[in-house]
Amino acid sequence: MRFDLVRERLEALPRELPAAPAILTPIRLDSAEAFVPDSGQRRGRPAAVLVLIFPDAEGQARVLLTARVPQGIAHAGEVSFPGGSAEANDADPIDTALREAAEEVGLDPMACDLRVVGVLEVFALTVSGYRITPVVAVAERRPDCTPDPREVARIIEAPVEAFLPHAPVELDEQVIRERLIRYGVYPVEGERVWGATARMLGQLGALLGTGRAAERGGAMSGSGLAASLPLGAAEERPAVRTATAGDGAAIDDFLEALAPELAHALPPASELLLAESSGRIVGLAGWAPWDRPREADSPRGFEGVAFDPGEVATEITLLAVAPRLRGLGIGRRLANAVELSAAAADSRRLLAWTPSDSDVHPSSIVARAFFRANGYTDVAVDRHVRAGGGDRLLLSRPLG
Repeated sequence: MRFDLVRERLEALPRELPAAPAILTPIRLDSAEAFVPDSGQRRGRPAAVLVLIFPDAEGQARVLLTARVPQGIAHAGEVSFPGGSAEANDADPIDTALREAAEEVGLDPMACDLRVVGVLEVFALTVSGYRITPVVAVAERRPDCTPDPREVARIIEAPVEAFLPHAPVELDEQVIRERLIRYGVYPVEGERVWGATARMLGQLGALLGTGRAAERGGAMSGSGLAASLPLGAAEERPAVRTATAGDGAAIDDFLEALAPELAHALPPASELLLAESSGRIVGLAGWAPWDRPREADSPRGFEGVAFDPGEVATEITLLAVAPRLRGLGIGRRLANAVELSAAAADSRRLLAWTPSDSDVHPSSIVARAFFRANGYTDVAVDRHVRAGGGDRLLLSRPLG
């Protein structure tokens, strides 16, 4: 499967992810009692793995896997993604997955131009006691990796085709915790991939095998949103400009395709910037003063966060890009345009926020990755004003 096609299909993950093939889920053979290897998304120690897809020399999509050393570590001898348990200094599952990948295989995200695109289903493993977030990323170049001999016996660059819906799955049996279990196995390069890793790969394959990864992309979070709109095969390079009152109908159409409730909760059009292609809006950004008047039920800043006297701050209230054009720099150009407009209004700081709980809002991981890649740093987590039932993470970058 061509990497370009995989990258396109991963541009906007759907709100409801397809299930992995049922044959991959272990069943118990020696009793009618069910064998449930995982239950509940919010139990267990937090952990993350990196599901990294990249092109080989012929432009075919590959997935980075590791064969673990045969003894002395957890899950010895198994095939898995790079990953492990979260540490105190990890800001979120992205940090955990990338740190573990650097430790286990020496992955350099910048060298291979890695970009996080979302997460697969979060689930807990009762066997090991972990709650795992699979962080999905694409790399524009094949990563130059070296296995850490303490943990990794060898690196496997598996073809994506091995996990698509019609890929061969073999059945195997073994005794696990004194129970006879049957489960599905992916045969890959002389290895047998099963368990949690197989189910993550099965869900990835189901996602890629849909023909289009998402008919509607989910909201990234309060400040970062991804819209899903039909785009033509040939699109001109989008132009970014300030919106005017005459753009109201087109903006409403764009937002109706994204989330209808947003069409009635935006700043005036003079505070909006849009990206156009072939006469159609393909991206939208909004900004407003941080200390602007707000409705009584609207978030009013962050508890305990203060700026220097006289320092004017601007909030990015909306950032949306049509998914099939994501990854082409449109979001960055919109964000840059907001910076210029904010600076012209004497602002000295840009602010953005996302829900802080990536288990409740997995798409917020992508928003955080975008802002951090564009110079934003974490400021605070607000546990006083709730956003969609969860705490808010404030990010900021200085202007000038």
